[in-house]
Amino acid sequence: MIRRIWSGMTYLRSAWILCGEMRLRWVLFVPMLLNMVLGFLLLRYGLTGAVSHRLIDALAASANPITIFIFTIIVRFVDILVVVLVTYTAVRFGAILASPLYGFIAVRICDSLLPGQAIPMRSWWGDVRAAISYELKKIGLNVCFAGIALLLPFIPVFGPFIDVGWSMSVSMIIMCLDLTDASYSRRGQTLRARAVELLGVWPEALGFALIALPLVSIPVLNLLTLPWCCAAGMYLATEAHKRAAV
Repeated sequence: MIRRIWSGMTYLRSAWILCGEMRLRWVLFVPMLLNMVLGFLLLRYGLTGAVSHRLIDALAASANPITIFIFTIIVRFVDILVVVLVTYTAVRFGAILASPLYGFIAVRICDSLLPGQAIPMRSWWGDVRAAISYELKKIGLNVCFAGIALLLPFIPVFGPFIDVGWSMSVSMIIMCLDLTDASYSRRGQTLRARAVELLGVWPEALGFALIALPLVSIPVLNLLTLPWCCAAGMYLATEAHKRAAV
């Protein structure tokens, strides 16, 4: 069991080496650049920065120093929340726009790890449409998980502890579904079929999630690490499909 968890923790390294052997690393840099551009545009023309500075300047003309100080702290806290929201939005839109590239990488990784079991080809619009469909389904899934999370704290004694464990488990599950979407989407597998395959390799999925979750959760850093983690997720999905086939 420990060996399998450790194996999952090495998937990011294995995927990076495999992409190097197939000369695909340059493809990963394209969505990285796209994420950075989207993040810059959202921050430059979004609500953070310019709007908050105008509010502070307007308040400075009529308020006392203490009020200005308190308001400045509040605005800076809101700016941090906006940065988190912006980076999350950027990586989600980036995942949709770069879905044809992720699909291409998924095909190459499958060809390398599962010779003779080619993933069906489709147009770039087909990849984008499938990515949008997945994001909409994920919203419904998140609503269901959130509804359960609201009820857990009411469980006597152990409710808060169960709620924390539930939140961490849901984060790992959603992340694994996100990062394996390119492979499973090309195969036309439903969310239920994906969950069944990933459950068959849950020790590897757990080890992978423990390493990848921090990388895709830290704002700004996730703009760069998400494509790499997606490649590792395709590696995980291919290994899960291989075991399911056996």
